[in-house]
Amino acid sequence: MSFPLLLSLTALVVSIVGLTWLIVRFKRFKSQLETIESQSHSLSELSQKVNNLSEETHEIRSGNYGVISRVKELVQQVDNLQSAQQKLAENLVEQDPQSRFYSKGAKLISQGASLEDVMRECDMPAAEAELLFNLHNKQK
Repeated sequence: MSFPLLLSLTALVVSIVGLTWLIVRFKRFKSQLETIESQSHSLSELSQKVNNLSEETHEIRSGNYGVISRVKELVQQVDNLQSAQQKLAENLVEQDPQSRFYSKGAKLISQGASLEDVMRECDMPAAEAELLFNLHNKQK
């Protein structure tokens, strides 16, 4: 074989090896690029989900603040109504002297007093004390 032919064959083999190496490298880079693009797409989707969840969380918090505010208002209204009810009850007791005895009797019964104790403390006849006793026991 002649030297120029050998040189040409060597150059051809080196070119083929080099080209094969370039093709393999290109395929690896292409595969890596596809992986990176896929990960980038997944990252974008996850980022969008995080943004959506953040917005939902903000909406829920805002709603909770509204609910908490409304509950506080309702608690204040209930407190005011209970206070007004208590004042009305006190006024009723003060207006009717006889009702004081009934209120005192009801209180004694709720504390576990006997029928005789209620009759003695409130200066009530037995029939009235029994009636009060029966009414109070039905309310329990």
